[in-house]
Amino acid sequence: MSFRKNWLVGLFIMALPVSAAADPLPYGAKTPEPHQIIAAYVGKTENWETDCQGGIYFGSNNQARAWCAQSSDSLGAGEWTVDNYGRMCHNLTWYWPNNGRAGSSPGERSCILHVVDRFDRVWRSYPGQTEWWPVKGDKALTHGYTYQREVLALKRKLGI
Repeated sequence: MSFRKNWLVGLFIMALPVSAAADPLPYGAKTPEPHQIIAAYVGKTENWETDCQGGIYFGSNNQARAWCAQSSDSLGAGEWTVDNYGRMCHNLTWYWPNNGRAGSSPGERSCILHVVDRFDRVWRSYPGQTEWWPVKGDKALTHGYTYQREVLALKRKLGI
């Protein structure tokens, strides 16, 4: 009986798709408390080096500001939020010069999923990806408002 049971279990495991047998989550992953995610981002800039030579700043008042060198005459302004499901989302409106005034266009809401491992380390996964990266030690996430000078100058220029 034991042989047959083991054989059936083995057959079941082999029949699973590879993605179902692999666990892309960190060991012991669980949904983090919102304050854990907030602490990982607040007062920091996530630099977008490869995308646009700019980044997004996560302010303590839930304000988000974004700027890219490749589109240096436009900026993103909006908010970032964290929910009880481990999602940190930001919703930006993009502003640019338009005949002496500021033109604007709402951007798409973007969310990043987070988990904590058994040691309470925060990990994140980007939309459409299965890989998870630790937030702490990520060189793209730096303390401070890296592009504040550029954003403030552009806000003055656009009159917003």
